[in-house]
Amino acid sequence: MQLHFPSLPYSTNFRDDSDEYCSPSSSRDTVVSPTVELTDFDNIVAFNNFSRYFPYSRRSLLVVLIMVSVCTGMSPPPLPIPTRPPIPTKLLQGCPNLLLLSRFFGHIRVQCRTNPSTAISAYEGMKDAMNECSNRMRFLPWDCSQTEDIMHDPLLLKYGYKESALVWALSSAGAAWGVATACAQGWLSDCECAKEFEEATKNWQWGGCSAGVQHGIATSRKMLTRTSGGPNSALRKLEKHNLKAGRLAVKKTLISLCKCHGVSGSCQQKTCWKQPASMTTITKHLIDKYHKAKVMVDDGKLRNNDLLFIEASPDHCAIKGDKSRVCGWRNETHAQGDCGRLCCGRGFNITHQVNRYKCDCKFVWCCQLQCNECMQHRWVSTCT
Repeated sequence: MQLHFPSLPYSTNFRDDSDEYCSPSSSRDTVVSPTVELTDFDNIVAFNNFSRYFPYSRRSLLVVLIMVSVCTGMSPPPLPIPTRPPIPTKLLQGCPNLLLLSRFFGHIRVQCRTNPSTAISAYEGMKDAMNECSNRMRFLPWDCSQTEDIMHDPLLLKYGYKESALVWALSSAGAAWGVATACAQGWLSDCECAKEFEEATKNWQWGGCSAGVQHGIATSRKMLTRTSGGPNSALRKLEKHNLKAGRLAVKKTLISLCKCHGVSGSCQQKTCWKQPASMTTITKHLIDKYHKAKVMVDDGKLRNNDLLFIEASPDHCAIKGDKSRVCGWRNETHAQGDCGRLCCGRGFNITHQVNRYKCDCKFVWCCQLQCNECMQHRWVSTCT
């Protein structure tokens, strides 16, 4: 029997001598289906009971189904085609005036007119990095919340503090992370991943995209290069170094992901790609560098991924904005914060909160999850 195979969207190579699989007298008696009457592959859910009789994994079962379809002439069930995640609304709304009218970053203005989604992705990444910094350093004297992001040209960046170094590095890393993440999702037209995703929809397997990482780093470098100001000042050199340290942090924390291909997960072939770590991981890496920041000297040998400063940090008690700051909390078992240090001797108020949450959950057959409602008392301290 001669069979002509259409181009099926499966990664299984069929042999021309498939008669031996279809013939009742075949010696390959391990590929024998139980007494189940197949009528329509659309009702494939009902065929799940087959896995109880057939001693192979579900992927092997898929191969058997394809064999049966070839022998009986039925059409195989279609495998899912990769779908692109929906584009966030923010990326479709165009750049805000803050980016369109940027005084110092001319490349951001250009991106807003040519590829606004890229500029918005970078800015959202910067904001995510600053928010993550505020959350992670919330019980330290300086916690990123006392300054705005670099697009607002905060006063802090006019000095060479180590806090300034962290803001520059977080902004650079956040921009690279935001663009790389959006690129990997196929949301940016100027990114190679968008083209790779379109190619993937012609086949059934989508393995990820490493091009987004380099695109994000290159975009961050270009967008955050100032187009005005004194290029040779010590502060400008410090700025460039800390921006580079932020981009290197994204590279340093990259993670590798792999996807196996092959029958029954045999991993005969493997597709691997790089993607940025979470913003939490990148921020933690840079905060560790912040605590180990070094003074920039002309003749010193410093690594590119070190954060550098040239001025001593200011007294955080002299910085406005610490009023109403949460300086600590405690519950029945834990406590965190130091209000005596964070409130600069001004005193603090304590409020009592009751948080209700689900607890003691158990699974009841079939198919419910039953939980009790528990209460947790929490006392929050706020500077006056």
